[in-house]
Amino acid sequence: MKYPPQPFDALELGASFEHGPREVSRADIAEFARLSGDMTALHTDEQYAAGTPLKGLVAHGALSLAVATGLAYEMGIFEEVVLAFRGLSASYQNPVRPGDQLSLALTVAALDERPRPGRGRVELAADLRNQEGRQVLSGTWKLLIRRQLLDSASEPQQRL
Repeated sequence: MKYPPQPFDALELGASFEHGPREVSRADIAEFARLSGDMTALHTDEQYAAGTPLKGLVAHGALSLAVATGLAYEMGIFEEVVLAFRGLSASYQNPVRPGDQLSLALTVAALDERPRPGRGRVELAADLRNQEGRQVLSGTWKLLIRRQLLDSASEPQQRL
């Protein structure tokens, strides 16, 4: 689902935003391996991967995280309001396989009006699931968000 931008002052604890699905293809996994340089056989060699406990090729965890950030961007909530992505934690619960359809839910877990006027710190609980509703990634994202949308006349640059 597409949402309007969500400045800090519009956010409420517990508010949730969802977007997806996005398919992860075999070509995506191969391209990510090439871009990242991570050619681990679990991601690149179907014969090897078939003999592992996962019983087949799986996407890199970092690719799943990258898909989650892409889905978050496509939601629209961050447009013109994100000042910085301050950190994240991520845990992987289930493998992502070629052909999986991933959807993301973000829930506002914490709001902090600091560090200064004009911005606030937001903590989001991230939940990435496949087409079967199985959680594949969970975590916490920490962002610095504008308090309000900018007017057409842009504000002067301020130190973060």
